[in-house]
Amino acid sequence: MNHIIGILWFSNHAAYDRARELFSDSKSMPATFEDWKALVKRELEEIRHAGNIALRVEFNAKKFMAWCNSRGLQPNSEARTSFTEHIVLEYQKTGEGTVIE
Repeated sequence: MNHIIGILWFSNHAAYDRARELFSDSKSMPATFEDWKALVKRELEEIRHAGNIALRVEFNAKKFMAWCNSRGLQPNSEARTSFTEHIVLEYQKTGEGTVIE
């Protein structure tokens, strides 16, 4: 059985830099957008190798922060994971989303 794994996706340098400003644990993230892309490339290889499906979860700062605030969450790795899982569940219900090929 294939699992759907959500990947929080930063579309460009500006989005990644904005996320690092917002996240309370940004020091645990790759320092640059390029480093993040390299990490995601490795993660995608692992996901595919395991026979799973990767779903792109587009990062939108306003949407993410509103989601965190509505749940009383700090913008950190736990919130990113929960947000990504939420989007994966929505994808499973609606089929709307972008699978990373």
